[in-house]
Amino acid sequence: MLEANKAAAIKFGIDTQFIEEKTDTQRNVKILGDDLTFIRIREFQRTKHVHRLHPYLGKFIPQLVEVFLKRYFTTGDTILDPFSGSGTALIEANVLGMNSVGIELSPFNVLIQEVKARKYNISEVEREIKDALKRLKVFSRRLQIKGKGQILFDDTVGRFETDSEYLKEWFSDRALQEILFLEQILFKRK
Repeated sequence: MLEANKAAAIKFGIDTQFIEEKTDTQRNVKILGDDLTFIRIREFQRTKHVHRLHPYLGKFIPQLVEVFLKRYFTTGDTILDPFSGSGTALIEANVLGMNSVGIELSPFNVLIQEVKARKYNISEVEREIKDALKRLKVFSRRLQIKGKGQILFDDTVGRFETDSEYLKEWFSDRALQEILFLEQILFKRK
């Protein structure tokens, strides 16, 4: 095990002797250029750039994927990830100039992949976020709480509805109206 990794492991109470007995870290370093424990890499570094958008529990450490991609593939190759989850391998392949194809059954995971893989015009995104927040503030001001928590609307603001029992159960009527208004702005635009 690399000395930097040993120091980090000891700091967190990890039994380095046990790791040395169970793994051949020197062989990993010789073959792959890293001991693959990544103990020295703090959590915020392990979930670099877009991988931090959502706390997907089954995701690979991007640095681990990067080690294998650099070792076994080159720029321009095409990578197939048959269980692509939140898209870590797809994104890391893209960063390294490789094409990637993922197969995933979960629609939510596919959505995460699409958001992470999309190219964005940052200044346009910033403008749209500021516009959405401004519109949400105006909408929120128009909501008036009267009586026993019921929200009444003036003529210029409609009421948003949802079939989601979960949303109805967990959010106050006012918060739910703000969420549904924001959803309208973000996902029904254009």
